[in-house]
Amino acid sequence: MPFFDGCEMIAYARDAECEEKLYMRWVAGYQLYMGFDEFKKEIFTPQRPGDSRTAEEILNKVREIIG
Repeated sequence: MPFFDGCEMIAYARDAECEEKLYMRWVAGYQLYMGFDEFKKEIFTPQRPGDSRTAEEILNKVREIIG
């Protein structure tokens, strides 16, 4: 089998396995609260709060640390 075709098959299998695991996780705990597509969207949305400091504030803090 050509290398590129093999890589595509591995990527497809990895994606299918990930989708199946997400589905099983949704069935086990979230199906009563939200749909599967909504669950996937929420899983892949970063939940980290953003840094609201300006670039100048960050640079000033770095200067304080460095000295």
